Amino acid sequence: MSERPGFSPDELSAVLAGHPYVARRLIGRGGAGTVCEVEHTFLGRRFACKVLHRQAADQPGLADRLRVEAQVMGRVRHPNVVDVVDFWLSAEGAPCVVMELLRGRNLHEEMRARRRMPAVEALEFAAQALSGLAAAHALGIVHRDIKPENLFLHERPGFERVLKILDFGWARILPDAPARTPSAPQLPTKTGASVGSPLFQSPEGARGEKVDARADVFSLGLVLYALLGGFIPDFHAGHLPLPSEYAEGDWYPLALDDVVLRAIQVRPEARFQTAQEFLSAIQSLRRASSPSRPPPKC
Repeated sequence: MSERPGFSPDELSAVLAGHPYVARRLIGRGGAGTVCEVEHTFLGRRFACKVLHRQAADQPGLADRLRVEAQVMGRVRHPNVVDVVDFWLSAEGAPCVVMELLRGRNLHEEMRARRRMPAVEALEFAAQALSGLAAAHALGIVHRDIKPENLFLHERPGFERVLKILDFGWARILPDAPARTPSAPQLPTKTGASVGSPLFQSPEGARGEKVDARADVFSLGLVLYALLGGFIPDFHAGHLPLPSEYAEGDWYPLALDDVVLRAIQVRPEARFQTAQEFLSAIQSLRRASSPSRPPPKC
């Protein structure tokens, strides 16, 4: 590993000391932490390890949010949620999370390369994301930051790509969550504080209100719209174009526009009420034998 600002190789070795991992390469670095590829010295398997910088670990609530993120991903245990295999605090109190190593690119990078997707492919990835969200919601966990950057297309040799939900760092633990759900962060988000990406945030989330699973439904609905149409709709423009006006491909279910627009209704009560309900609507579209029309080309 080359030495760069953040964690040096010696510092990473110190963080990993006493644990059966050795650092192999740097994957990425942000303002709060470093992610590197590590190898389990006994099993020979490689994982990704996220380490919170010491300075960030001293910020109130940040280390606890990484704890929540690790526990959430470790307990959801779903094929469409990145799996966590280990967690500890370094000698200096920096949280370390070891998770499955993903190879590929996120949906944001995919969209930059392709702009839009055919309906059959967009629905497949949306269904996988909703399946993972439904599992999290069943545990009383709301992601709150669903966006293309947090949806990763994992490439497995010999298999089709599988979508993985990343980054539960801003997850909200609902008050009625079951006992096996991780405890809420010790410093919860203040009322009126906005959480998540503004582009894909639900209206109620943007207002700083407490959100439930319907906020994730909205965000995923916007992601699906962007995959189909190649852009994020402007709710202030007055007229909301149908995704089919811009979509590509020769298969487009007749009811897909209605499904997408229902997911992104401004009022939460007008949307699909659960990720599972949204998923069922998509599955019905994919199973339907009714005729489909090719979308008009823009």
